[in-house]
Amino acid sequence: MIGWEQVVAFIEVAREMLAPTRAGLATILAQDGAFRMALTVAALAGLSEAVGESAVLFLNRVRFKRFVLSLVISAVIFVFTYLFFALSIRAVARFGFGSDVELLTIATVVGLSFAPRLYGFLVFLPYLGLPISVLLNAWTVLVMTAGVAWTLEFGPLQALATILLGSVLLATLQRSIGRPLTALSRRMMRRAAGVKLVTDTAGLRSLLDDGPEHGLRSRGSRGPQVGARRRGA
Repeated sequence: MIGWEQVVAFIEVAREMLAPTRAGLATILAQDGAFRMALTVAALAGLSEAVGESAVLFLNRVRFKRFVLSLVISAVIFVFTYLFFALSIRAVARFGFGSDVELLTIATVVGLSFAPRLYGFLVFLPYLGLPISVLLNAWTVLVMTAGVAWTLEFGPLQALATILLGSVLLATLQRSIGRPLTALSRRMMRRAAGVKLVTDTAGLRSLLDDGPEHGLRSRGSRGPQVGARRRGA
């Protein structure tokens, strides 16, 4: 059971990671539950971003239970992606720059660095969503660069290069040997939603423009209306 002390500790860690210091990060990494804290930050960041992007689920008329399930699955997928990202960074640091820092330490630093994306729910705001998303991503990269630099004893540019190369490696794996996993995650999202999700811009605009008659009502509610029109004709 999660106690109040754990909640307070999490808030303090998240606050520290929004503008981390070398001493602050070292203190966090020295704690016994540092990796669990990193997993929690990553999971909540993924959940927050899923909430921020939930307009797609609303427009597709996903039911409440499936809506919640979709958010949870999005958070789980985010965590797994983060773990593979940490593994990619570790591979680049080890084989590219000769670092011998343990994977667990790197995974902890990377997970904690997602603290700025705890504000991902703000992406839901009209007109401001895209700028906020860009800001949060840039903020995360800056925090991660600082964390990787301090932990691996790298310079800022070397740390940034490690992160960028890790991103490229992850993207390459996702589009090659990781394609089955990517397909599985998409299938899980579709099944969780319970409807065929329309995600492209044109399709979403069509759902919005069609209004309640086509985009925001079920097929069952449209049938009687069509029949009534035919009888009236």
